[in-house]
Formats: sequence, C-alpha cells, structure tokens
Amino acid sequence: MPARSRNPRGQGDRLRADLLAAAARLIAACGDSRDLTLRRLAREVGIAVTSVYLHFPDLETLKAALVVEGHERQTALRDAALDGLDEPVARLLAGCRAYCRFAVEHPGHYKLMYGPELPPELAFDASTSPGRLALRGLADRIARCPRTTRDEDPLVTATCVWIALHGIASLRIDRPSFPWPPLDPMVESMVARITGVERRPQ
Repeated sequence: MPARSRNPRGQGDRLRADLLAAAARLIAACGDSRDLTLRRLAREVGIAVTSVYLHFPDLETLKAALVVEGHERQTALRDAALDGLDEPVARLLAGCRAYCRFAVEHPGHYKLMYGPELPPELAFDASTSPGRLALRGLADRIARCPRTTRDEDPLVTATCVWIALHGIASLRIDRPSFPWPPLDPMVESMVARITGVERRPQ
C-alpha cells in the first residue's frame, strides 16, 4: 500500500478513525483478531508503526477501542430502529432486526465484540459490559410485550433470543455464499418462535 500523506496539524483524530476502520476490515477479512498486529495495521493504513503507537500503545488498547466503537454504532442503529415505535412487539422485533443488520454490515466489529478475543474488561460475562447492558435492555423489551407462551424470566428468554440472533448473524458472516432467506423475516420468525409473541402485520 502506498505511504499515507501526513494529516494536517490538529487532525490526529482522523488517523485514529482510519486505524479503527482498517482494523475492522482486517478482522473481517481474517475471520478473527488473532492475526491482527499493530505492524500489519500500519501497513494497511500506509504509515509507520510508530504513528500507530501514538494512538494505540498496544494491541489490547486497539481492540478495546474497536469494541467500544462497535457498541456505540450498534446502539445508534438500534435506537434509530426503535425511534417512533410505541407498540412493544414492534419495538422488540425492530431491535432484533437492527442487531443482525449491524452484524452483517460491520462484521469486523461484530466478530471482536462477541468473539473469543474480546478484551477482558469488556467481556460479555462482566456485569457492566456493554453487551450485558444490551442484553438487559432486550429483556426489558421482552417483559413489556403482551403475555407470551413462554412463562419464564425475561432475562432467560432474552438470553435464548440473543443466542439465536448471534447464530443467525455469525453464520451469515461466515457463510456468505449460502442461499440465505431474507434477513428481517428470518429474524422475526426466530424471535416469535422463542418468545411466543405474535408478529404484527406491516
């Protein structure tokens, strides 16, 4: 890759954003983050590795920043999908559709956010991690739906829904040539089967 032109003074944030975008591309192409190195990232962006260190002193710092950015993007997409919706089932299904859309549109971020290379401080089993907060939000949306055929703890139901959504998203990312049915109806059907809610006509 040709050498990158130097950013004007005061535009260091632009290089940081470019580094995060390049890291996400590399993870998506490799399948996970195990082959990601700061030196490889520098080559991808066309800069000296010393310039990477100015923003990310080590690989774990880079991964953590990528996970935080991913959750911010995922949350923004979900909130946009929920905007203007009041009916509980519609909100539940819209949030689930947004989850899978984010995954297939941002596979590099998604693979790191929910994969085995997740930085410890952001691990899904940490009670205050972004992933756990999102799961509790999903449980709350399930609890607000009319009584379902599954009379169980909404958090248990939410965990089952998340497992299903993660499966749908991960398989679509890893097997793009498979003749998948359209994403949104598939997500709605799976969520309805697990929760027992009735899908509302559009």
